[in-house]
Amino acid sequence: MANRRMYQFSGSNIGSVARISMKITFGSSGAPTLAANNGYVSSVVRNSAGDYTITLADKYNSLLGVRHVFNSGSSAPASPAMWVKTDSVASAGTLRVVFNAAGTATDPASGEIALMEIVLKNSSV
Repeated sequence: MANRRMYQFSGSNIGSVARISMKITFGSSGAPTLAANNGYVSSVVRNSAGDYTITLADKYNSLLGVRHVFNSGSSAPASPAMWVKTDSVASAGTLRVVFNAAGTATDPASGEIALMEIVLKNSSV
């Protein structure tokens, strides 16, 4: 599990909860750039339209949740919804997410910014 300083007392009924926040900016053709993550995320890679692999710097016991919000300026985001396609945080330290619009995998528009929080369990207890 992650051997990093994680602050305790998160107000959760689950022990050893880790929350990783990050900021991803999207360029043309959905190219992601990891803008801010404090070293907890190694990379974000586009697999295909709307499909991205997030590689964490450490492995965690399990994925508890993922939240996101777009900062897309004055217009609605191109792909407002997101779902987790693959959860491999325990074995490979990765997860795949798919951004979509009306049920179709769609890249975020160029210039859009996704603010994301990944919630993980950092212990098998």
